[in-house]
Amino acid sequence: MHLKKKCQHLLRVAKRLFTQVASLDTLLQMAMDQAKHLIRAEYCAVMLIDVDRMEFVETYHPGKGKETAERRYPMNVGIAGYVVKTGALVNAKSAKDHPAFDPDVDSYPGIDVKTILTFPIREQTGIIGVGQLINKIGDPYFDAMDEEMALAFSIYCGVCIIHSVVYQKLQEAHIRNALANELVMYHMQVADSEVAKLMECTGFHGHPHLSSLHFNQRALPMRELPCYALKMFEDLGFVKTFNLKRTKLCRFILHVKKGYRDVPYHSWLHSFNVAQWAYAAMINYKLVSQGYFNDLQAMMYLIAGLVHDLDHRGTTNSFQIQGQTTLAALYSSEGSVMERHHLAQAICILNTQGCDILEALPRRDYDRALILLRDFVLASDLANYFKNLNEYKAISLDYQKGNRTHIACLQALLMNAADLTVLTEFFKQGDVEKSRGDLPPIIMDRDKCVPIIAGLSVLLSPELDNLIELNLQEKERLRLEAEAEAAAAGAVVEAESEEEY
Repeated sequence: MHLKKKCQHLLRVAKRLFTQVASLDTLLQMAMDQAKHLIRAEYCAVMLIDVDRMEFVETYHPGKGKETAERRYPMNVGIAGYVVKTGALVNAKSAKDHPAFDPDVDSYPGIDVKTILTFPIREQTGIIGVGQLINKIGDPYFDAMDEEMALAFSIYCGVCIIHSVVYQKLQEAHIRNALANELVMYHMQVADSEVAKLMECTGFHGHPHLSSLHFNQRALPMRELPCYALKMFEDLGFVKTFNLKRTKLCRFILHVKKGYRDVPYHSWLHSFNVAQWAYAAMINYKLVSQGYFNDLQAMMYLIAGLVHDLDHRGTTNSFQIQGQTTLAALYSSEGSVMERHHLAQAICILNTQGCDILEALPRRDYDRALILLRDFVLASDLANYFKNLNEYKAISLDYQKGNRTHIACLQALLMNAADLTVLTEFFKQGDVEKSRGDLPPIIMDRDKCVPIIAGLSVLLSPELDNLIELNLQEKERLRLEAEAEAAAAGAVVEAESEEEY
């Protein structure tokens, strides 16, 4: 019965220790107090090992209202040092007679040490510290039961200490990450004057073919792209439907623009092109009015087009993984390394004060919006497209509007379609690499990539035709319209566009 009570008490002690992992100092103080009560000792000390300096570190409280202090001792002296060296528990019934006893390490100032029970504190990698119980209360020395309880206690104590250290490192990493994000946001800051300039812009923003699926984005001056991005939100009614504050929407668009690096393809120009195609798809395919998207899905589709390649480094997922980069360390276990980074950057901007365009959404819609954004952005990883190819083929035969799986497939396909609309720059780079005798990646090789894209188009076209009832006459009209637009844009706008570059 006595043993049972001891074990029950030990479990209660362990439970209390696990509640204090947020603070190592508090945890150690509680561990010492609980160990004294559990084994009935006058004093208790816990000394952790500082591996870098090969020293014992003991924290203590000098007095009420004073900050925690620490004492340090060489790790190779005293009974504590002997326990670390041998890994064995030492029950010294006459502490001062033990050959390894050192009054500086194995005692407290002003305390007459009679008996001492010293035990190692372990975790999986080895000994991380030493616990000492001084002077048994009510008995002349510590017995075998006390030794067993001390060893059992040391296991729980070791686990709690490691959890506390890991917890503190995670907290520090979280703080460092927050500071890094603050630094990034500081350098990406959008001045109030920039926002005012966008809001008050009186330039021509009525290009007649903006809603064309074959729109040539080079027909627009680069400086006007933010204006047209704003126009898309307004034309589709999102500003009114979701009570988007125009100031925040302008700042969000400008923040996103600054979030893109100067890379050959995955740039701000590409993101605008993807968003424009999403905008055109919603108009031409009547995605909302035909019931294929609700308003929230439609808005997040447009937002995903703008943010889906944020902070792209111009390298592929396989490059990140093979190079064991920081991004790979963060996201490789989840897959879609770059896409998850783009998503993280997008959410960071959406959480930045002045850019939080989703603030007016009810909590349920806000959570749903972030899930939709995640799904759209991850769908831009072509590896996911090929992985889900059979599901995409299945919905083309029997699409059901209320089926969540079918809806998710349609969202992914539309994101792929928007993302693959412009490959000219890829092919140009591939041609240059070929001329140098290098082997370009498949996505930049027009001879290898075009058949893949053609296969995607063959799959997409029937689905969009069947699901969204876009007939052949409409396709032909769009094609002729695009040809006429390209011919008209020609020399008039090309000089201005080239100047912007």
